[in-house]
Amino acid sequence: MPMRQFIVAATLALAIAGAAASPTPAAAQQTAIPRNSNVDVQYVGFRYQELYDRLRKRQILEELGQFLSPLRLQQKLTIRTTTCGVVNSFYDYTTHAINLCYELLDMIENGAAVPASKLPPPPDPKTPLGLIPGVTRAEAIVGGIVGVALHETGHAVFDIQQVPRLGREEDAADMIAGFIMLQFGNDVTRTMVKGTYNLMRHMYASNPSIDYNSMADVHSLNMQRAYNYLCLAYGKDAASIKDLADAWLPPARKPDCANEYQQALSAFDKTIMPSVDQTLLAKVRGMQILRADDSKL
Repeated sequence: MPMRQFIVAATLALAIAGAAASPTPAAAQQTAIPRNSNVDVQYVGFRYQELYDRLRKRQILEELGQFLSPLRLQQKLTIRTTTCGVVNSFYDYTTHAINLCYELLDMIENGAAVPASKLPPPPDPKTPLGLIPGVTRAEAIVGGIVGVALHETGHAVFDIQQVPRLGREEDAADMIAGFIMLQFGNDVTRTMVKGTYNLMRHMYASNPSIDYNSMADVHSLNMQRAYNYLCLAYGKDAASIKDLADAWLPPARKPDCANEYQQALSAFDKTIMPSVDQTLLAKVRGMQILRADDSKL
């Protein structure tokens, strides 16, 4: 399953916003891997100068260009970190650009990854904000940001590679994100699932009401999204994710999770795998994904 692994590796780099650059022998070996010639990267600074400086020093986007080298994109893709004015991240279909907004990265670090006791009272006292029991701050930051980056990458791949999708675009992008984060070993899977679930639950806790506007949104409800990610993981390997599913996934959802995973597996193999350069992929699989300081969040 190498293609699935390489996309996870690509987006893992985006999760380590607080890390400092430190050259290593493995990093030196990575210089032999070309960046994808169809990927442009941009750091756009404005209000979040410190975060901008950390990301640029770590060369997050440059490394992402290397990770994406095996994917034969049909046209240019731009990936940028930028100030958006709102808590959001999005793929722009007109400019073919993934926009990773500093506001969202900041919200994950200083909201979703903070204990409830250190945050303002939630709208619903029964649904606390921030970290949920069993999720560490590092897992919330890494998993949350990777989930966002994978989701936007899904939109970009659909658009640029002209991948057909039946159903809602946002749900399909969630499925790509959820599927890919499961292909990189059990430890990474648990971090990604815990962080993404925690983020979606935090977003739900910030606005727990369900009204006509939320039901009409192009996205599924945040708790539906949280359950979808968890179900996909449970469907791939119920034993390794059993404790999380028992704690967070309603029992009525569990029986069909294996079928949901197989559906995602079949769709991925038929629509995305044909666009991969296997020679470059072999090199990318040997790249260093995380550095020693990247877990010190």
